[in-house]
Amino acid sequence: MAGIGGFAGATVKDAIRYGVARGLYSNDAGTGYGMIAHASAITDHPVRQASWGWGEVFLDTIVVCSVTALSLITTNVYVTHPGVTSARLTTVAFGIVYGQFGKYFMALAITVFAWTTIIGMYYSCEKSVNYVFGDTKRNKIFTKIYMLYYLVPCVFLYNVQANTLWAMTDILSGIYVIVTMVFIYTKQGEIMRLFKDFWDRYLPLKEKGEDVPPVVYGNDQIYVKKE
Repeated sequence: MAGIGGFAGATVKDAIRYGVARGLYSNDAGTGYGMIAHASAITDHPVRQASWGWGEVFLDTIVVCSVTALSLITTNVYVTHPGVTSARLTTVAFGIVYGQFGKYFMALAITVFAWTTIIGMYYSCEKSVNYVFGDTKRNKIFTKIYMLYYLVPCVFLYNVQANTLWAMTDILSGIYVIVTMVFIYTKQGEIMRLFKDFWDRYLPLKEKGEDVPPVVYGNDQIYVKKE
């Protein structure tokens, strides 16, 4: 009984551990990438834009990851193809059900997802570099340095083992989550002030048809964007 209990506990632990890790990788929830992407949007209030954050998490994890998992489970490819791992296993699963079309479709989808991920990650980190150095000459220099730093692994480390990449990704995701939590904790006053302003003042006035000036983050007195 002790052995069965230990095995069941270890199974649940690994399921939670890898589920959380892959979920973070899928939708970047809590890592700060979403905040950078939403910060570039043109909006009348930060909370309005933030309210759309649930969509990317739902689509990436609940929809895409669930379809991936169900395709592997229903086709049983993780048992019939033990030597195949990672994204190739999903390609095999779609190939079993849809034939050659399924293989080509999945290969194209993975390529597009990978390309957009590379672009999105680069954009997010570049904006961080821009924020640190501001509108200065050093910003242009360090942006080029970061570009090289970002591209070198993409070009030369493309054949690294998947387990190694996952380990590196999990470590970096954990670091990003810690940094994001620190930011949220230190800025909680401003965050809650904006939250209450949107629901208690801004949105009711908008619904009444009044012309309310746009609101921006970072002003403790009034949230009016100066033209």
